[in-house]
Amino acid sequence: MKGQDADPVTRLGLRTRSLLDGARAMTVFTGSFLLAVGAGVLRPRRQRLKETLLQIQWAGADAMVLLACLSFLMGFVIGIQAMATMSPFGAEARIARVVTVLTMQEIGPLLTAILLAGRSGIAFVTTLGTMKSGGELDALRTRRIDPVADFVLPRVLALMLAGPLLAMITIASSILGGMVITLWIPQLSPHGYLRGAADAMNTGFFFFGLAKIVVFAGLVGLIGCFQGMRITGPGAVGKGATSSFVGSLLLIGLVDALFNFIYHIY
Repeated sequence: MKGQDADPVTRLGLRTRSLLDGARAMTVFTGSFLLAVGAGVLRPRRQRLKETLLQIQWAGADAMVLLACLSFLMGFVIGIQAMATMSPFGAEARIARVVTVLTMQEIGPLLTAILLAGRSGIAFVTTLGTMKSGGELDALRTRRIDPVADFVLPRVLALMLAGPLLAMITIASSILGGMVITLWIPQLSPHGYLRGAADAMNTGFFFFGLAKIVVFAGLVGLIGCFQGMRITGPGAVGKGATSSFVGSLLLIGLVDALFNFIYHIY
């Protein structure tokens, strides 16, 4: 019986089984990735440094302009919301602190991770899925070449290295975007805004945000590569790209909640 023709209980069971099979496959894939990381640490000369650098350029340098524009606008929106909330209480001087703290802790890592998921994660699915459907990965395995070490590891490592750099660009652009709001606040000058932003910068907040983006980027890379290597044919690439993006967003949200719970409450 086909899944779409089954009764609701059967469809629920089939869906649950599919999710469990996917979770098991992801666990096995993560184990293979960790083994490749260990082998790379023991034998660093076997690492594909050139491939990693190319992926850093594609995921990092080529995405800077888009990310800077998005984060600038996001900072401007946060500034508007902060002004609307604080102006009735005469607390305009706190706007810079709100923008800075939110950007370092949340907006910077999340916006960067979402961009990586929509840009790099889907690209990984497309690239590896095309290789998988074309039989290239199977041909490499017959030659005793590990696709995880040669293709997955460089991509995940590149995202984990490029993520913090992009997050710093996001933070700087968002703070500058928030400064635009000073044009409509006579009580707050651009110099006073930047001074308030500098006072709000906290080393703990900054490294907290960078730690989150490293984890987010690693998850995006792993999920994108995992979905790409699960492709069974050319027609499944689109479905894999959708699954990669949705799964990345879900895990990013869960991990972000866990980070904030541990850091602020536990």
